[in-house]
Amino acid sequence: MSHLSRLLPLFLLSTLLFTQPAKSQTASTPYFYMPAVSPDGSEIAFVTAGDIWTVKSAGGEARLLISNPATESRPLYSPDGKSLAFNSTRTGNGDIYVLNLETGKLNRLTYDDGNDELNAWSKDGKYLYFSSSSRDISGMRDVYRVKVSGGTPMTVSNDRYVAEFQAAPAPDGQSVAFVARGVGANQWWRNGRSHLDESELWLLKDGATPSRTRFFCLDL
Repeated sequence: MSHLSRLLPLFLLSTLLFTQPAKSQTASTPYFYMPAVSPDGSEIAFVTAGDIWTVKSAGGEARLLISNPATESRPLYSPDGKSLAFNSTRTGNGDIYVLNLETGKLNRLTYDDGNDELNAWSKDGKYLYFSSSSRDISGMRDVYRVKVSGGTPMTVSNDRYVAEFQAAPAPDGQSVAFVARGVGANQWWRNGRSHLDESELWLLKDGATPSRTRFFCLDL
């Protein structure tokens, strides 16, 4: 028997083993995050795989609402429930868009070089609050608001060399709470301590002479 004849059975066996389909594959589990409830409580918008979906609060089949090769995130319903604001990287760094849920019209609101992170709607639905790293140094964020109808973003708080993010405006529009300092969005400053990676909670009150009040958690 030739050398080639002896190797032929081994070649056929290896071909058979490597071309057989796998007996079982572990099914991937979808990862859902960033839920937002509509004002009337009837619907939930959420993110999975970089797209935005909606589902009835009572349950049922989810439907795809916003899809793009880029990453879509942070869906937020307008107070009247007629629009949905969200973040998208479709233009690069990350900008803010508003989708009219009745007409399907999509408007881009920010055009910054840095990442704009959507925070909240104003109670009257006229403004969107967001934090952006486009005008500070080392990726630090400042807080802005922009008209839903479009226009140049207006500064809310831009303390130089201080990270400011996660703004939450009061219903009357006269004050806004936000997180400042630190490098960790989920860490908080405690009384008597001030590490570089601990953040603080601030309240900015509007008026002829704006005032700032710092709040903090109690030591546990």
